Amino acid sequence: MSLNSFFASLLPKEDKFFPKFKMMSSKMVEGADLFTEFVATDDHDRRVALYTKIKTIETECDHIVVDIYDAAGDSFVIPFDREDVHQLCGDMDDVMDYINDASKRILLYNPKQMPEKAIHMSEVILECVKAIDAVCGELQTMTKQPAMAREQAAKLHDLEHEGDDVYDNFVKELFESDIDAKELIKEKEIMQSMESATDMANHVGKTLMIIIAKYA
Repeated sequence: MSLNSFFASLLPKEDKFFPKFKMMSSKMVEGADLFTEFVATDDHDRRVALYTKIKTIETECDHIVVDIYDAAGDSFVIPFDREDVHQLCGDMDDVMDYINDASKRILLYNPKQMPEKAIHMSEVILECVKAIDAVCGELQTMTKQPAMAREQAAKLHDLEHEGDDVYDNFVKELFESDIDAKELIKEKEIMQSMESATDMANHVGKTLMIIIAKYA
């Protein structure tokens, strides 16, 4: 047993963090699911309606982050180091921020057509968020039974590589095409923002592994 785990076992547990993390991850799944629909549709009015919902979820996640930070500051005993609590919810919030950013770029730039690989990338993002949500449902027992968290962290790593491959192939095809320069910039920035969401999801997995290494 690590020194952190020993002292943590002697103190009463603050379990109010775990429902907040799960609430946030569930909202992220909802947002990512809406995003896949957003990317797949070419109806502008439908996109506006979906973006409004995605933005609302992103704002709700921001509020949950503040709640978690406040709880970490007000509590004498917390489940992990405060810096790890901050890092985990901050990384999760960044994933939702990039989903919102990609949605906003699509709405503002209004490309003539969405890149074919955008749908694939949106599906990768959704799988990333589902993996995060699965771990958040097990946070309370994660350090004692870390197998599932490690499995999901490995999945996030693989999904990030899949996202990288989708983006790299997109860029290769983009610059081999005769697409208008303005449209090229629009599509590249949209896909770049989506790829950043998968990168940040992998950061969540790395943070989880750090927490397990400290407390398992």
